This record gives sequence, structure tokens and C-alpha cells, in this order.
Amino acid sequence: MNTTTSKIRSFNRFYTSHLDILSQHYLESDYSLTEVRILYEISESKTITAQNITEILNLDKGYVSRILKRFLKENLISKIASVDDKRAFNIELSDSGKALLHSLNKKVDQQIEDKIENLNFFEKENLINSMHTVKNLLSENKPLRSDITYRHEINPGDIGYIIYLHGFIYGNESNFSNEFEKYVIKTFYHFLENYSPEKDRIWMAEYNNKIVGCIAIQHQPENEAQLRWFLLDPSFRGLGIGKKLLTDAVDFCKEQKFKNVFLLTTSMQDKALEMYKMAGFELTESTEVNQWGKTFRDERYDLKLR
Repeated sequence: MNTTTSKIRSFNRFYTSHLDILSQHYLESDYSLTEVRILYEISESKTITAQNITEILNLDKGYVSRILKRFLKENLISKIASVDDKRAFNIELSDSGKALLHSLNKKVDQQIEDKIENLNFFEKENLINSMHTVKNLLSENKPLRSDITYRHEINPGDIGYIIYLHGFIYGNESNFSNEFEKYVIKTFYHFLENYSPEKDRIWMAEYNNKIVGCIAIQHQPENEAQLRWFLLDPSFRGLGIGKKLLTDAVDFCKEQKFKNVFLLTTSMQDKALEMYKMAGFELTESTEVNQWGKTFRDERYDLKLR
């Protein structure tokens, strides 16, 4: 069993035990979690059939049929002939079914409130964001471009998190040593020490209030600008985020009337190099170096603006 599988299974055991969802009597009711989930699906749908429930919850048809028969016997649901298909029946909750589900929902809400009662605001936000991340990573519905937001105001914690992303991503993708993260810290120190709101800017792409991409422009002597810290979380590549960040950065340089914008990168950053070249940057310097535990070519690219 690999490490990822082991950790996921460990989380599953913790989560199911923590929420007490393995009991045959969910929330001390006469119903299992699966039965309550079926009631929930019925309540959420204007029209739903037994076949729909089977497909939505990926359950055995016979198993669903037995549960629905029990619900009918206990007057929790009613069956109404479908207008579109006389052979099919739509299922609705009866008043008793609605009352039962309402009671269970209140218990669930209270259970959750009790579980998070001792968490502070930041811990609750972290919990919700982490759950959202798990849901999206395991869902077939990946993040959309419309889910990404952008900003250039620097908030407390932004720089520290961007430094972390550099160390984590470059450490895993390029196998750079810890010396690289030290280098990034130094560059940000210089950026913040000489920061000018009129000439400097850092853009951040966010998903679910979490930074997933960034780029910056730092002014340099002789009316030049340096493009820095162009980075994107690998999970969000292919959504056009990098292209937008790069375009915004170059447009900013044009607005500020810089005569030239340059960047320093390595020959190892294939995807970024393609984007730089498409934006009009040209290679002007290339030197082989041994740095951060790797041997590569240290390269400079320039884009003449006037």
C-alpha cells in the first residue's frame, strides 16, 4: 500500500468514526445513514424516481426498492404516476417524511455545531477550505475559469504563503534544495523594502480564498522592470490562469511606460518558457550554473516595449 492510499484510508477511518456514521441507527433514529440520504435526495428533487435514486447514489436497484417499500409502509413517502411515462412513478415525501427529515437535519446541524464549537474563526475557515479542496479534487467537476478570482492588493500572510509555494512546488517539480527558498526570501525582502505602489505590483490568482498563482513586476533602474515570481499551482494548470497573469503583468508595464521588461529564469521551466516566448520575450543571456543542488542554464529574457 503506498503512502497516499494509507493516508486517505486513515482519514476515512477518522472521519466516519468522528461523525458516528457507521451506526445502523443514524443519529439515534430508526434509520441508517443510507436510508436518511435517500430521504434527503427525495426532498431535494421536484421529480425523482427509484431509478434516479439508484443512479445518484450508486446503489443496488433491489436494495433501493426494499428501502422505498419500507418508506411507503411507514407513510414517509408517496408515489405519483409520472406524466411523461405511465410506467414510472415519481416519489415525494409525505408530511410525516418531511417532519422526520426536518428533525434529523436539526440534529445534524447541532452535531456539527458541537464538533466545531471550540474552533476559532481561522480554524473554521481552514476546515471549510480543506473540505472544499477534497471535494473538488475527487470530483469529476474540476475548477472552472469562472471559479478563479484575481487581486493585486497585498494582504497579511500573502508573501509568506507565496514563498512557501515556491519552496514546495520547485522542491517537488525541479528538486531544488532549501537554498532556493532562502533565495526567494531574499528577493521578496528587497521587493518589500523598495516597494512603490506606482511602479511595483504583485497579482494573485485565488481559488476558494487560497492563492493558487502569482506574478509580479518590480521596477529597476533606467526605466526597466523585472518580471518575478511567476508561479501556478500544478492542480490549476490548463485553465488560462498563467496566461491572464502574464498578460496583466505586461499590460501594467506598458501603462507605466517602462522601456523594457526582463526576467531571470532557468532552462528547466519548460512551460513558463513557452509562455514567455509567446508573449514576445527573447533570450538575451544564457549561462550554465550549478545552484540549488542542480546544474542548469541560468537565462535572461527581455521584452522591448519601446
